[in-house]
Order: sequence, then C-alpha cells, then structure tokens
Amino acid sequence: MNQGRRRSCDRSALVRCVLVVCLAGAGLMASGACRRETARPQSQVSFRIGMGLGGTSLQSGLPVLINMLFADSLIAVGWNGRPTPRLAESWTWEDDGRTLRLFLRAGATFHDGRPVTSDEVLPVLQRALKEARNTDYFGGFAYVESVEASDDRTIVLRLSRPDAFLLNELTNTTIVASDDPNVGTGPFRIVTRVPHLEFERYGRYYRGVPAIERVEIATYESQRSAWAAMMRGEVDMVQEVARESVDFLQGSSEIETYSSLKPFYIPLVFNLRHPILGRVEARRAVTEAIDRSQIVGDAMRSHGRIADDPVWPSHWAYSTAARRYTYNPVAARLRLDAAGLPIRSAAPGQMASRFHFTCLFWSEDPQFERIALLLQRQLSDVGVDMALEPATLRNLIKRIGANDFDAYLFQVNSGRSFDWTYRYWHSPQPGIPLMQDSGYAGADAILERLRAARSDNETRTAVADLQQRFYEDAPAVFLAWQETTRAVDARFSLGDRTNLDIFANIWQWRPVEPTRRAAR
Repeated sequence: MNQGRRRSCDRSALVRCVLVVCLAGAGLMASGACRRETARPQSQVSFRIGMGLGGTSLQSGLPVLINMLFADSLIAVGWNGRPTPRLAESWTWEDDGRTLRLFLRAGATFHDGRPVTSDEVLPVLQRALKEARNTDYFGGFAYVESVEASDDRTIVLRLSRPDAFLLNELTNTTIVASDDPNVGTGPFRIVTRVPHLEFERYGRYYRGVPAIERVEIATYESQRSAWAAMMRGEVDMVQEVARESVDFLQGSSEIETYSSLKPFYIPLVFNLRHPILGRVEARRAVTEAIDRSQIVGDAMRSHGRIADDPVWPSHWAYSTAARRYTYNPVAARLRLDAAGLPIRSAAPGQMASRFHFTCLFWSEDPQFERIALLLQRQLSDVGVDMALEPATLRNLIKRIGANDFDAYLFQVNSGRSFDWTYRYWHSPQPGIPLMQDSGYAGADAILERLRAARSDNETRTAVADLQQRFYEDAPAVFLAWQETTRAVDARFSLGDRTNLDIFANIWQWRPVEPTRRAAR
C-alpha cells in the first residue's frame, strides 16, 4: 500500500459514495449526497472533527484524541518507536539503568499560566504510580521504587532493576494540573465538555502557537454517521473513514485522505494445548498453507499490509533480514504427510481431513468473517478442516483468557514499542493481567531480555531473536497489519505528508490559502 497517499477525484465519486452508504442501510438522507457547508464564524479559524464510536475499539480512541489536543506527556513515541522529547527536553539513565533523570523544558506552561516545574509534575507522576500499584498491572512502573524532584526542572525515578518499558509508560502519562483536571499542557485548552467537546488554542504553547483557533469534537454512533456529517458540511475531518467508503473517495478535489498503517495486527492464534496444533510442524504447515496476500487483497480490500510477526514494522530495531513464511501449499502438504497427518475419512459432521479444529472469530466486524471464510477455504486445500464459530467481542475476550478455544482470529494492539508485545506474548505471570492463555511460553526469555535492554545494540539483537523465535515456533499465523484512513476537508493542511502520524503535530494544522488549494 502507498501510505500517507493523497487521492484526487470529482464530485460524482462523492455522490456515488453517499448513495452506496445510503443503500447499505446507514439511514442517511439523500440530501447528504452533495456536500453542504455549515456556517461558521468568519472571524475565527475553527476545525471540527467527527468521530464515529459505534461500540468498537474506536470508543477508546476518544480519550486519546482529547489528550492529543489538551495535554502533553513528558515523552512521546515517534512513528519509528523512538522516544522523543515533549515536556521533558532530555533524559539520562544512570546507576546501570536503575535511575532515570528527566530534565523539564524551560518555558513550558500550564493553560492557567503556571510554569511546568518539578513541583507541578511530581504529584502527577506519584499519582500515576499509586494508581498503577492499586491495579493488577504496573506496566512500565513495575520496578519504580520512588519518584522525587532534585530541583525545579529535574525529576528522578529510581528503579529496582533496569526497565526499558518505563519510557513508554511515561508517554502514556499526560501532564495535567493536579488541582484542576481541566488545566492541561497541550496546544489547545478545554472550553467545554458538554454538550460537545470544544477547545481553543493556547497562545503560549511551547512548541508554537496553533494556526487553528478553535477545535470541536462531535461524536456519532458509527463511522458512517460521521462520514455523512462530513458530506453535510458539519465537520471538517472524519477521524477514521469506514473501510467500505475509502475507495469511493478517489478523485475528490474537496477532500484529502491520509492513509497509514495503524499499530494493530490480525493473527490466527493457536492453542498449543490442542492435540495437533500443539505440534510445531502442524503449525508451520498451516502457516505455509495460507496466502496472506490474498487475505489482504480480497478480505481486507487492500487496506492493509502483510504481517510476518507482531513487531511494529516501522520500528527502528525491526529486522528486515528476519526469516518469513511464504505461501507454499505443496510444502504444507509434504510437511503434514511427514508429520504423520494424512487425510482420513470424514467424521460425522466434518469433511475428510488431516485434522479438525474450530476457529473463533470476531463477529461484530464484517472484515473478520471475510478473513475467516478465506482462511477456511485455503486450509481445506491442504486437507485441514477449520470450522468457524462467531463470537462477540465480550465473549471472545472471555474465552481466549480462559483457554476455551482451538484457535481464534482477532485484532491485537502492538503499539510502536514493545510493551504490548511483551504483555500479549509472554506466558501468564503475577502482576500482569491475563490477555490470552494459548499455552505459549517460547518467547519468554527473549521478551525479558528486550525489557532489560539498555542499548541500541541490545535492543536490536533482542528484536531479531524475537522475530526468529516467532518464525520457528509459529504460535500464530501473523496475517496482516491494518490500515486507517482519515478524511480531511481540502481547505486545511495537516502539515508534512511524509509524517504518517498526523496527530503528532496537531498544532501545525492550518487553513490552506485559496490559491494553493486551487493548485492541488
């Protein structure tokens, strides 16, 4: 896929898009086919974001979006997984990785004008540490013993052992005034939360004054409803366009699209306690039997990218030299024969096959049923009988945590660092909530090395070893990375298109001059 691509087309494509959405049952009025502009104050540059929630993982994206506007963290994670400065302008590791010293940026202020000092940041970190200890998962705070201020601009965290995940934990801790949750540190400050979210630019933002003066967030029941609002001119951006609508945007001179991978991959995860799937040769054969390019092209409508493992492929330490499986059904049949798994007569209710297993799949997203059906067909070609069982999100999560499955098909968050990979693929351990119980423990030692890594070389070596281990053990078939597309009114520019994390520089978004817009 061409990430961050820009598409261009005529108004007839937009009309077709709206008609298709209407016919699909979104319940939209036909008048939405032509994009109408809703009046806005001429004296202000305002930007309106529409977000469809719809009871999916997008629900959890709303607080993230609010924080991007309203509150900065000490450290951010770049697209390539590197920690980057925010309210902390730099940091150093001391005492063999057991002390982290953070140096706060001079000139940064809260929205009420107070400077961001150690006295203000310390209670925020202490509260985050206390909250982590009151839950069953400490995350990157697991080995933090104390947090203290050594001067007005220096915070010191002391650990019982080195932990590379601490920096990533700090990226998830936004700095908000301890005495007022509505006073943040981001490029926009909150004006009101009800009946809708409204923000105004903060003129003393330390990275630069935003060009957009006002931002509003409107929530909708679904992505389709948010898209219809954009067609009516009620919003200037749709935070995520429904997959079935993306292709109909081709050619619009009124709407820009920004597409990129998101850190969610789709695996077919095996239960290693299954009598056949517990055998590594059977898992390798299943992996060889699956044509992932067809999964991406047909089931995902080309809105994704083939995955080889659960490591974020844009991470600076990702090894492109790692071994990877290719589609080879002939090799899969030979491997199954050598493993003593010939095709046997059909059991009642099953087809003649080498072995049988049942795959749970997420039933609330049509994409997963398409993937499941295609997987079923590909595996039947090598004599493997995979039955399908739909499951709601709630039921799926319950069953994969209770070891009540043969295999499952779902989406998994990788993040841009390694803490999510650690949590998901490490065998169950005290202090970490059980995310799944597949019986896999083959990567535990490498994941611990990755968590304790103190240099680029140690990290790079551990990542390469982890990729190799996933190849050898094949605890899952890593099918694809998902793609997300955001639609933006062409009157606005979201900055450098080569930066695929467009929300990282939200303060740089600005209206496009009419002459420049006409040249697009």
